Amino acid sequence: MQNHLEDPVYQENTDRESSQVPVDVLESYPPKPLPEDVPKGNQTLKFIISVVLFVAFYYFFVSKNLQIITWLAIIVLIHELGHYFAMKIFNYEDLSIFFLPLVGAIAGGSKEKISQKEKAIVLLAGPVPGIVIGMVLFLIANHLGNNSLLRLSYAFVLINILNLLPIYPLDGGQLLKTLFLGSRQIITAIFMIASIVLLGVYAIANSEWVLLIIPYFLITRMIQGQKISKIRKNLDQQDITYSKTFGDLTDAEYWKIRDTVVTENPALGRSIIAGEHIVSDRENDVINYIKTVLRNKPVKDLSISGIVLFLLIWIAAIVAPLLLKYEV
Repeated sequence: MQNHLEDPVYQENTDRESSQVPVDVLESYPPKPLPEDVPKGNQTLKFIISVVLFVAFYYFFVSKNLQIITWLAIIVLIHELGHYFAMKIFNYEDLSIFFLPLVGAIAGGSKEKISQKEKAIVLLAGPVPGIVIGMVLFLIANHLGNNSLLRLSYAFVLINILNLLPIYPLDGGQLLKTLFLGSRQIITAIFMIASIVLLGVYAIANSEWVLLIIPYFLITRMIQGQKISKIRKNLDQQDITYSKTFGDLTDAEYWKIRDTVVTENPALGRSIIAGEHIVSDRENDVINYIKTVLRNKPVKDLSISGIVLFLLIWIAAIVAPLLLKYEV
């Protein structure tokens, strides 16, 4: 019998074959954590705390009229429930609603593959029902001669029409971005800067200082976008693919992207050490951050007629209250 271990030809072929094995296969990585397996905390408790903070901030910094604050909270909640239930219909995961002091609220959810049509419907599902409710309340208030109900109807319509303005990140701005801008980063950046300037000028010109918090959040988002761009460039240098969904990431890709994210993000780096591939108490934060790094383009499933239809719905939602002689 021939001893292959002493055969130089066999040894050369073996070395060549092993050198062609991908590094990811040679290196050992633990299974990536799945979002459903990572603790997310008590969502109900977080919601309640956010409502309390929302009410407290408005009471101490804007108005001590509890009736107005209650109306505002109800209008905002109904608006976000529209987004929430639309996402639920389209099988989004990790659904939640949180109130943001002095800003409003946000309905959150995640889905690996989303289409233009789905996203457009989700965006319109917040303000359109609110406007319809406001118009119905207007008709009832006029019939009953109820001034209190009339003011509530105005509030429903005005708040939701404001959300339809073509300013990012309002629903109207996101809708136009979804229909037209796609993933063109330069146009998106210009759109964002224009929104910051317009909102900032309006807030200062009308002494609406509270509104300056929106440009602040937009600037914060732009800075965050620069961080993500830096992380993507780092991943490009490592030849790591990030144009895929979270579910498509291999174990090796997850931990390598995680190492890069932790290295470039001091907030995470203080509690997580890059290179230590152990699930952290903050793994849910890491997973959410990685999802923002991944470039998962929405499926373009809208024809020209579909885009026109959504535009007509958007315009009709803004114009319809004028037919009832709203003083908007």
